[in-house]
Amino acid sequence: KIARKIILSLEGLEHDSLRLLTLVPLQSLLDRIQRKIVNKKSLLVLDGVGRYDCDDWEALRAVFQHGMSGSGILVTTHEHSVAGAMESSYKFCLGKLSDELCWMILREVGLNDDTLEYAVEDIGRELARRCEGLPFAAKVLEDAIRHYDFGIRGWDVFLRNCIWKSPRIPKYMSKILSLSYCNLPLSVRRCLSYWAIFPKNFEISKTLLVQHWMAQGYLYSSDNLEMELKGEEYFKCLEAHSCFQYCTRDGGMLTCKMHSLVHDCVQSLSPDDLMMRFESVKHLTLNLSSWTEEVKVVGTYHLVMMIAQGAGFPMDISGAEKLRTLVAVTQGCLITSQALSNLFKQSKHLRLLDLSLTSGLINLRYLSLAGSKVLKILPETLCDLHNLQSLDLTGCSSLRKLPDGMGKLMNLRYFYTWCCSSLTSYPKGISCLTSLRELTNVIARADHNDAKEFTLGDFEKLNNLCGHVRVKLVGNAIDADEATRANLWNKKDLDRIRINLDGDIGKESQDVIKKALNPPSDLNIEFV
Repeated sequence: KIARKIILSLEGLEHDSLRLLTLVPLQSLLDRIQRKIVNKKSLLVLDGVGRYDCDDWEALRAVFQHGMSGSGILVTTHEHSVAGAMESSYKFCLGKLSDELCWMILREVGLNDDTLEYAVEDIGRELARRCEGLPFAAKVLEDAIRHYDFGIRGWDVFLRNCIWKSPRIPKYMSKILSLSYCNLPLSVRRCLSYWAIFPKNFEISKTLLVQHWMAQGYLYSSDNLEMELKGEEYFKCLEAHSCFQYCTRDGGMLTCKMHSLVHDCVQSLSPDDLMMRFESVKHLTLNLSSWTEEVKVVGTYHLVMMIAQGAGFPMDISGAEKLRTLVAVTQGCLITSQALSNLFKQSKHLRLLDLSLTSGLINLRYLSLAGSKVLKILPETLCDLHNLQSLDLTGCSSLRKLPDGMGKLMNLRYFYTWCCSSLTSYPKGISCLTSLRELTNVIARADHNDAKEFTLGDFEKLNNLCGHVRVKLVGNAIDADEATRANLWNKKDLDRIRINLDGDIGKESQDVIKKALNPPSDLNIEFV
């Protein structure tokens, strides 16, 4: 198709000639182009290349190598991978537009009437700011404004409403975002669409986002240990399409959020029967099968509840039979055992729950109890959640004991216990969790191999741990056999171990402890 269009341009043929050229073999077309450009200077522009095929590209590039020195090929693309694969001599990565440039674009098409009051500029500049420097967003707004009956009131209405609700938007979507969305693999589109459950400007760490995708089954791989790599691949793909922007929060933790206009777009693409978000839950019953003007629909496989301050968790959520995700966003609300019991009876397919204690949900993969300061003990039934991949107990400061049957959570990959100050030991079963990738603040006996408590040597088979691990060593001394059994040599992805010494073991010198652990040279051990 490209070769035929090049011939039309080179030979000045009418567009109707394309029909005749469809009968000509590709190699004959390429030979014809070569004869036309030999010993001539030429510039070929390929605009909006969405995919790369090595054989096709090499065949086309070989033809243009017969032109004069100084000839060139200019390619524009949304895909970073395309630019790399084409082995470009020069790459120009376009940055964001400034708010001023976005404002100039909007003013050119929407504010060319000198009779409009100055107040319009304030509204227009706010629209320009909402473009967030994205060229396609400015283009969407420009086209929408061009067909909008403007005035001060019109601008104000346009500003207050989601621009993707315009009846003209589907046309813009197919024209402007086709390369950015439609060319995404189906598996990546699912990950992008999942973002619709989050509120606008919601910040989330990449690690947590990947865990959400994992819990939904979006990162299927023949090798379970490759799911994180698959998640990283999908995230980079979406990042390359300008879907995310980074934000650095207090403490240096890197988080990301979606551009607000992309968020509007994603929500417009998400079927209403798949996702639902209740902006303000004030009542004790919810019906996912119907809604009123007070309820903003985003669907029923995924539910996000923005629980109003002072309100309780709903006692009954009807229509939740197919629910796979439930996230409660609240500043603190009362969740009764009866409310949870009703939820669990109705939601047998739940995979991700982010609110409070649960049991008996065999499909559950992500559970966050973070900040549950009154929680003192976890029931043994928690260990029946065999598909659980992520367990977050951060901030459960009153938690005194972990379940003895933790070893049954064989699919657990992330286990967080930051600020669980009341825990004095960890169960032996953690030594069986060979899929663990992140483990924080673990307490390990170092003076002997205990039958019930997690010990230093129980790190032996946890060879998939990565990043940083913080360990509190307790006991009277370092047992050399336990230190050797910890098998630090096989922790290839572990960067740093931070060790806290407790009790009599604190009298041991740091050099003696390091020598006993015998870590590889690239593993950093710190004492805190």
